[in-house]
Amino acid sequence: MMYRAVSHRPSTASLRREVRLRRYRQLLLLSAKLTDPTDPLTKYTEQHFQEMYRLSKESFRELLSIIQGDLDRLDNRGRPLPAPYQLLLALHFYCTGSYQKEVGEQHGLEVSQPTVCRTIHRVSEALARRYGQFVVFPSTTQAPEIHERFYEVAQFPNVIGAIDCIHMRISNPGGTMAEQCRNSKGWYSINCQVVVGPNLRILTAIVRWGGSVPDWLIYDNSRLRRVLEQGEYGHLVGDAAYQCQRYLLTPVPCPSTHAERSYNRAHSSTRRRARQAFGMIRHRFQCTARELRSNPKTSCAVILSCFALHNFVLQRQGPQEDAEAFYALDDVPQDRFSGECDPEGESYRQHIIHEWFSSDAPEEVYQEERLGESRE
Repeated sequence: MMYRAVSHRPSTASLRREVRLRRYRQLLLLSAKLTDPTDPLTKYTEQHFQEMYRLSKESFRELLSIIQGDLDRLDNRGRPLPAPYQLLLALHFYCTGSYQKEVGEQHGLEVSQPTVCRTIHRVSEALARRYGQFVVFPSTTQAPEIHERFYEVAQFPNVIGAIDCIHMRISNPGGTMAEQCRNSKGWYSINCQVVVGPNLRILTAIVRWGGSVPDWLIYDNSRLRRVLEQGEYGHLVGDAAYQCQRYLLTPVPCPSTHAERSYNRAHSSTRRRARQAFGMIRHRFQCTARELRSNPKTSCAVILSCFALHNFVLQRQGPQEDAEAFYALDDVPQDRFSGECDPEGESYRQHIIHEWFSSDAPEEVYQEERLGESRE
């Protein structure tokens, strides 16, 4: 019986056809127009650029020099976007929170949505890796100056930072992560713990917990707690650091005296610095005020990037003139500590109230309080 050998090698005609297709694709890539890929800043005025990207051109070049090593490609395979365009795309997304397809069409480039997605991920990872260059917790030598500047805010003594949590909305991650990220209001979020200084700069932030995790549990498992208890700040906080912190983080539940009401007012005004910083971040980087539609890991990188850029802008360009007007309202009910009452912590808080807030107030203050109570 005779068998005919069958060759699986492509014919000469098909090989020539494949070569022609490759050359045609290369010709299309070479004919694509890039508007001055070496310096995309030339087509914008300084004012227009700062309105679009919240950075001056000088600050943009400085930021680019910090992360350019992570954005440049070693080869030209696939004709990657130049590093300046990658940073511009990411900044445009941070500042507007627009759909990625719309972001890719804003710069005269035919950039697809998957390319924009990868670019945002790459830039966010680069900024998150250098997060420590932008967000630095103060040392003990800087603590006295911070105490003075916080005391000028509302006469609350010995404050290192205003701590608060904020929920950043994300899309449903699905799977086992869904319930971890569902908060008490029923939508999905990342619960971020942030400490803010008197100048509205972020001193430290934790961005890795789902929206179902209460605020006090994030603090219990944070490095900040260990630093305040056992680290170089231990001698500043005192022996009863942990339990006293719990009480000093929250106001007096039912103030019955003028001193306690004064304590609560000073506490609220000091904590307001954190909410003002949140408001500035949401106003400047509007992606944090909208739903992040990436996976939780990328969403955390985007949030950390916006925190880092907030400090970067404050350091280079200073606060906005109307910075005091920004204030982020609570999106979800505050998660208060529901454990047992600690006598030592309560005693320390009462000590602070007695030492700093029990001085005799002017008569008109008491009259205003009595008048307010009678109206209620």
